[in-house]
Amino acid sequence: DSVRGKEQGLYKYSFSVPASWKNKTVNIVFEGSMTDTEVKINGKKAGAIHQGSFYSFKYDISALLKYGKKNLLEVTVSKHSTNESVNGAERRGDYWIFGGIFRPVFLQALPKQHIEHVAVNGKANGEFTAVVKLSGAEEVTAQLYTMGGEKAGNTFSYKMKAGDSVATLQTSISNPLLWTPEFRNRYKVEFTLLSNGKPVHTVQEKFGFR
Repeated sequence: DSVRGKEQGLYKYSFSVPASWKNKTVNIVFEGSMTDTEVKINGKKAGAIHQGSFYSFKYDISALLKYGKKNLLEVTVSKHSTNESVNGAERRGDYWIFGGIFRPVFLQALPKQHIEHVAVNGKANGEFTAVVKLSGAEEVTAQLYTMGGEKAGNTFSYKMKAGDSVATLQTSISNPLLWTPEFRNRYKVEFTLLSNGKPVHTVQEKFGFR
């Protein structure tokens, strides 16, 4: 048991970053790693050790990169977590026995002012709410579309106030096609971040009214 608890995966990967990314926010994204994951870029820690396996996590590595040059990624993955609640859930509860990086790892280059995260909720009566976490900019606009690309309802927006980092946007449409297990009708929503009246970042999400 003591030997098994110390199993580790050691990963090294050399990669290039375009010089044009120097003025962007660059994240390294892990879609799944089991379990405790320590990430280094060019010998420096990207952030706190990540614990837990079945969800994505990321680090802002903008300040650690060499732009226009080669960079070194080093990852140490401990199969068993130092957090007993993680081991209890994943090893003893669900009885997962594998370890290491098991989903894609990639770089994400974003404008300095960007949308970080979006959570959407479409209700069966046509009411739609979105919570948008963002970095910078003055306004977020949104538009609903059918999967065929036709507009559903009008454009709606949220104007940021000083100190805001989260925007809540709301709208409604009449008689939406509903998502059910039998009829999986879906819509798209497109969010656009505006700075000085100009679009700087756009994100799309798919969802269902239900």
